Amino acid sequence: MWDTTTRIPFEASLLSERSDIKGRASLLRTIAAHPGITVDELNDLRLPGLFADLRSLHRAGVIHASTTPPRFFERTTRVFPFGE
Repeated sequence: MWDTTTRIPFEASLLSERSDIKGRASLLRTIAAHPGITVDELNDLRLPGLFADLRSLHRAGVIHASTTPPRFFERTTRVFPFGE
């Protein structure tokens, strides 16, 4: 059973979303402007490719999350720019 109390409800489109430079730059600006923003709040912004961009930025070491290991589908996970 999918745990919708802690995770973002599943949407099939999340499987096909791709990361791109423009989306990553926009997401990084949003995170920098709101350090500690939750994944739920980011999801509410309906940014295309959100989860792909989160994974890409995390792999590049540009952002970090409040959980160990990072689980980006958790609603309450907070996302910070690297260094904060």
